Amino acid sequence: MLFWAKATGNAGFFVAVLILARSLGPSGRGTIAFITVTALVVARVAGFGVGEATTVVAARRVEVRDVLLSNLILFMLTSALALASLAGVALLLLGDERPPGVGRPELVILASAAVVSALVEAGAAFLLGCGRLGRLAFITATASWIYPLLLVVTWLVGGLTVTRAALAWVGGETIRAIVLLGQSSRGVGFGRPNPRLLLESMRFGIRAWIGGLARFLNFRTDQVLMGFLASEAALGIYAVAVNASEALLYLPAATATALLPVAARADASQRGEQTLRAFRSAALVTGGAVVVAAVLGPLLLPAAFGPAFNSSVEPFVWLLPGALGFTAIAIFSNALMASSSPGRSSLGPLVSLVVGIALDLLLIPRFGAVGAAAAASTAFVAGGAAALLSYRRQSPFAWRALVLPRRADLNVLRALARPLRPRLARARPR
Repeated sequence: MLFWAKATGNAGFFVAVLILARSLGPSGRGTIAFITVTALVVARVAGFGVGEATTVVAARRVEVRDVLLSNLILFMLTSALALASLAGVALLLLGDERPPGVGRPELVILASAAVVSALVEAGAAFLLGCGRLGRLAFITATASWIYPLLLVVTWLVGGLTVTRAALAWVGGETIRAIVLLGQSSRGVGFGRPNPRLLLESMRFGIRAWIGGLARFLNFRTDQVLMGFLASEAALGIYAVAVNASEALLYLPAATATALLPVAARADASQRGEQTLRAFRSAALVTGGAVVVAAVLGPLLLPAAFGPAFNSSVEPFVWLLPGALGFTAIAIFSNALMASSSPGRSSLGPLVSLVVGIALDLLLIPRFGAVGAAAAASTAFVAGGAAALLSYRRQSPFAWRALVLPRRADLNVLRALARPLRPRLARARPR
């Protein structure tokens, strides 16, 4: 359910990327990428792991959910406002060292977007902890289509510029935040904020925050660094390759998301088999998708985005192997967090981040988008190996249990095909 919701929602975002690429070109697309990615990074930093902690605590302690929700919203709002202001001032002081195209209006938009993105994360974390996957899936599938709709309206009314495109993104995310928080409060309400419970969440969350932040930065740091180390056009080329390759990560990300609250409620004997089955199933589908993408991607990318983005093909191909590394990071890190080992859950993402930044600094100045892609894939594989070894050390298992498929692993294929069955049945001749 979460996979198809993610795929449907990201289809909307992909339409937005097409509009941006066709209307603004590589340079404009690069500026938008810098604004959105930096805002998302600030929002994730501002969370300090409280969102991850809320997911785990809400799954286990139903009686304090109303207090958890109030604590989470107040904390995220205050922290994001403070850090967004600091980030805006820091970028403003850089002057001419800022990426071209990012002026004062864009900095105000960036700061506003960071606050809104923090509230989006708060709502999603709470719904996940409460096990309301249906509501989370529905919002994920629909809310992302608001952005391309706003872009089209803006394009038709007054023409599309970088500033207007960035405002459209903030508008779409604001609507998403309102809906997520509204759904979070249904049947729960808002309790009186409890500083003691907040400190308890922070103590747990700060250990998970390092890994959650590192995992998030693995997707974004290379684009931020390219904003400073390469041209806007190179960043635009790379951003398109990343947008296309991220489709391979939907299933492992959805699997890891669903695993967290389920494993948090399960006993230790069940948790190990749940984790290995989740990994085998996700790796099976992701590996097949990588092969298909390697064949079709070089043909479809130029056709979709136009000749100006022909150079996106090579970095796209370099990004593909990293999908399997990401699968290991996502599954085993969430399994460790569900096992009340937030510190160990941070190891894989942290290894990936350190390797990625080191390779970015080495490869981006010389190879541009291709260097960033090679660095990202290598980092994901290294982080995946670290997460796997960390989980195996805590919950030992035979290596053959990791790689030998079982009949039940194929259930994921039937589950993926289930939403298509009614459509196929209607298409059959009668």
